[in-house]
Amino acid sequence: MQYLEALLLQIKLAHPLQSQGLRLNLLAYPIELYSTSKRVLEILDDYFGDLAETIQSGSSQGQVPKIHIYQVSEAESFIQHYPWEDWQREAGKTGRKDAIYDIEHLGQPVRFLQKVKTGMLFLQPMPNQHTLHAASFGDAEKHPNQIVNFILTQYLNHHLRNGWLLAHTSGMQLDGVGITFAGLSGGGKSTLMLHLLAQEAHQSRFISNDRLLLQQEGNSILMRGIPKQPRINPGTIVHNPKLHPLLSAREREEFLQMDSEELRYLEQKFDADVDRLFGAGCFLQEAKLDMLVILNWQLDPNLPTELNEVDIRQRKDLISAVMKTPGPFYADNEGFLKNGTLPEMDAYLQLLQNCRVMELSGHIDFDAAQHLVLQAVETQPL
Repeated sequence: MQYLEALLLQIKLAHPLQSQGLRLNLLAYPIELYSTSKRVLEILDDYFGDLAETIQSGSSQGQVPKIHIYQVSEAESFIQHYPWEDWQREAGKTGRKDAIYDIEHLGQPVRFLQKVKTGMLFLQPMPNQHTLHAASFGDAEKHPNQIVNFILTQYLNHHLRNGWLLAHTSGMQLDGVGITFAGLSGGGKSTLMLHLLAQEAHQSRFISNDRLLLQQEGNSILMRGIPKQPRINPGTIVHNPKLHPLLSAREREEFLQMDSEELRYLEQKFDADVDRLFGAGCFLQEAKLDMLVILNWQLDPNLPTELNEVDIRQRKDLISAVMKTPGPFYADNEGFLKNGTLPEMDAYLQLLQNCRVMELSGHIDFDAAQHLVLQAVETQPL
């Protein structure tokens, strides 16, 4: 413990925070960001766009949550000093990604998390305590996406502590109908949503790409997005003209020359700024949820692509595609989430029992899927 306190003090003295910071005006949970690196703040300001505003240190009113971002190398010393426990990954995921180390600081539990591949280190305090701020240590300029994820995790955790459910889904509004798409990783939920966003004959808004917050509101379900730009693979980009600006003509041609299966599973991520690619005002922070579409299809050209309504209570095999664990940063007033904790199926079934649920099955065909979803939207009672 003495080593930890000495290290934190050393970092704060050697690397003072900039006097200016950023305030993110997120729904129901504004967050203030301060960093030792002006460049990091510039990157985050550009990323969050209209949601961000520049502020002076000490200008906030009330207990606004704060995140301190230290552009430092001392994280390596901390990581080597303590034993770490690998965080269990979800079914189907392999390889080491996150490792945790839990301690107490001034009588309060604190969780440290290291990103195994990048060496980034994150400090997560318990909720509703102000002696220690959430913080990151490492090369944030090189890995800004991990900082974005950490910021948005604070936003997500606040909602989960207030009764919201986390869904592993993308979300959009299409001709006034709120739709969320679920499917196993790589199943195409983001690709399908982005194809529908590109339908210029229809009014569409982007809400969320991979994680969505859901809550009962009267007889309806409210969905609230995580304001994160979609991170997509080249296979999604090359077949969607609206996304072509993300690649040079030469890069697109090189990807198109690849085998379709190889391209489909190529892990090379690009950030898609929806307001810049699909038009200003495309992003919508929340909307009513009307329809859940679960992608349960496969690469078999002999099967017809179909979209059929299902009773989710009778098709519990599909609900796993919707459920999502809060992850290692989550804590409630009782403590941090334990390693290996799974989400509760009954909570999702109860929330979705009055939602229209559709199963997209058969052959993976995005053109056919768009047509089927648009047909379903036309028959959706508003």
